[in-house]
Amino acid sequence: MQAAALAEGEGVSCEVIDLRSLSPIDYGPVLDSIRHTGRMVYAQEAPGFVSLGGEVAATVMTEAFYALEAPVLRVSGFDAPFPPAKLEGVFLPDPDRILEAVDRVLAY
Repeated sequence: MQAAALAEGEGVSCEVIDLRSLSPIDYGPVLDSIRHTGRMVYAQEAPGFVSLGGEVAATVMTEAFYALEAPVLRVSGFDAPFPPAKLEGVFLPDPDRILEAVDRVLAY
């Protein structure tokens, strides 16, 4: 939400969808948003490799490929073991990393 607010300050409107239920996942709002915006950036705390977010991206590519104007970009934790609590802020996605992905997907 913080990244979306910062993007709004730069003149970029972002639709934020919080997938609160992961089993089953309601793809309806996600696919509707992609058909509206043509783009998707997803953020997750888990590492990006072999993650649920990767499965969401794969499903989006299958179900809404022709609606996408750019590749799906992910912002995730790093592909490393989760760090001790005092280093958590470095590991987790932050607004700057998310905004960088938004800029990249818009420039595509």
